[in-house]
Amino acid sequence: MKEVHSKPPGRSVAASAAAKSADGLPRDVGTLRELWRFRDYARPERRPLLLGVLMRGLELAADLATPWPLALVIDDLLNGQNNGGVLDDVAGWFGGSAVATLTIAAVSVLVINAASGLFDYLGDKFMNGAGERITSQIRSDVFGYVERLPMTYHDRQTTGELTSRVVSDTSRIESSLLDLFTDLIPAVLTLIGTAVVLLSVSWQLGLIGLCVAPLVYVTALRFARLTRRNARRRRAAVGTLTGFVTESLQGIRTVHAFGNQQRQDELFGTTNDKVLRLGLRSVDLSARFSPVLQVVGSVGTAGVLFVGGYGALHGWWAVGILVVVTSYLKDMLSPMKTLAKLAPSFAQGAASAERIAAILDEPAEHLGTGEGLPERVSGRIVLREVGLDYGRGPVLSGQNLTINAGERIALLGDNGAGKSTTLSLIGGLYRPTTGQVLLDGYSVPEVPEHWLHQQVAMVLQDTFLFSGTLADNLRYGRPNATDDEVAQVAEAALVTEFSARMPDGLNTTVAAGGIGLSGGQRQRVGIARALLVDAPVVLLDEPTAGLDLHAEQLVVEALTRLVQGRTVIMTTHQPALTRLATRTVHLRRGGTLDTTPTPSVDDTPPATLFQSTPTQVGATAGAVR
Repeated sequence: MKEVHSKPPGRSVAASAAAKSADGLPRDVGTLRELWRFRDYARPERRPLLLGVLMRGLELAADLATPWPLALVIDDLLNGQNNGGVLDDVAGWFGGSAVATLTIAAVSVLVINAASGLFDYLGDKFMNGAGERITSQIRSDVFGYVERLPMTYHDRQTTGELTSRVVSDTSRIESSLLDLFTDLIPAVLTLIGTAVVLLSVSWQLGLIGLCVAPLVYVTALRFARLTRRNARRRRAAVGTLTGFVTESLQGIRTVHAFGNQQRQDELFGTTNDKVLRLGLRSVDLSARFSPVLQVVGSVGTAGVLFVGGYGALHGWWAVGILVVVTSYLKDMLSPMKTLAKLAPSFAQGAASAERIAAILDEPAEHLGTGEGLPERVSGRIVLREVGLDYGRGPVLSGQNLTINAGERIALLGDNGAGKSTTLSLIGGLYRPTTGQVLLDGYSVPEVPEHWLHQQVAMVLQDTFLFSGTLADNLRYGRPNATDDEVAQVAEAALVTEFSARMPDGLNTTVAAGGIGLSGGQRQRVGIARALLVDAPVVLLDEPTAGLDLHAEQLVVEALTRLVQGRTVIMTTHQPALTRLATRTVHLRRGGTLDTTPTPSVDDTPPATLFQSTPTQVGATAGAVR
């Protein structure tokens, strides 16, 4: 057999894309730096993005032409000056009269604005469509990556916090991308284009108007840093609040059982008040930013108006030129205000991108290629000097255990001895801190997860059912199973014993968590799942815990069919299940205590397993169904 030594865990493509992003830059270079981490997602959208940029450029050209019809009217008709240009030439084709000039100016205004509107529509369509597709792909990758992260990561996170990141934070990124394509890029193009045209029309007035640019930049940078810091704190607070809400709703039965709604309200209010304070701070920063930037920008306009007006009075340049220059400066204030309004949005988007990137930076496990792996293993399992530490002290230390193919092992021991942990290691849910877990000589943490779970099926202590039909839940481990195969395992696992009484049989819809089904019924669904996977190794984690005698008898009867011809490792305190084992292994903290063979039950009728002493029967019957 082949033995594979442990390797450092790798990363997914999405994580690698996010990890590229640091680029050695300081942490607060800008709010867009975190969004820049996801640039690889834009590559498939290069064509629509380039078309969108082209449309924005054409829109800018139309906008820059907007003041010239007015300059034509002022200079040609009011001041009698013909400064030349396209509009003057067109007016000359129609005789150059005052009426012709006014007509050309009026038609030009209509054409220019219609063209600007058309290019604006096309730019939004191309760029925002690309933004939606990029966000959708990010959301899909983040959800898929979260699912594949090891249990050690999920143990450190709350469900609500992860839900907030996958749903809310990706929505924030989406909003930032839409703002980027709809507002930021047009605003930047407008500023650059206007500055260039401004200098070409009159470099003297242009320099006066642009002299405030450094002051505008410093002001914007200061506010961006403040909003970024506040947004990061607010997103963290929202994640905590989402986690609390999820936890409270998951435990709603306990809340009602103890009548503790008031206490939950108080705890919610504390976190919600923090979110409110940070939100009001964000509103204050945003409201303050726009007028400050407008005042700073108006310094340039005031300077141009004074110097330009003085020059026009002395004949240094035409009044129409002054009108065009002041119009351009006014147009430059508009994108500046747009950038000011975008600062909080980008700060929130950057904070969300940072939280998403933190997920993608987590190392994944089970990244093997699957090459050279057998289609089906024999089921021999070896634990060699295995240790595991969840971060709160070692749970296992130096554990050695060999399980031959076809053996049925019952793991016994006190609570906390490491029984469920041992199953989790064999099932690949956790990577051992030290030592090796081998399945037919292959290192369990290094094989692909999909292949591993074709070889190892698990029946957990509390089988979770997803919303959908019973048949859908039976197919969970093997989605391509036929209806006949589903019906066969349902009958073998005694699922049909209760599904036959339901209105639609196996097509009956159940709620998430299997609400409405008893514990024994859910366990039989879990057993049927394992039967359908037909894995050579089966792990049973207290599958009859909390069941009454009748439910336990039905579950054990289903398990008797499941374990035949397979390697089975079970944790249990129930004698009926222990009798299914060919060997018992007693565990205590740190390793194996002793091993005891048990009689074979291959030919024992399931009912015989329940011929217990009166004390045992009474204890089992007292359990809660």
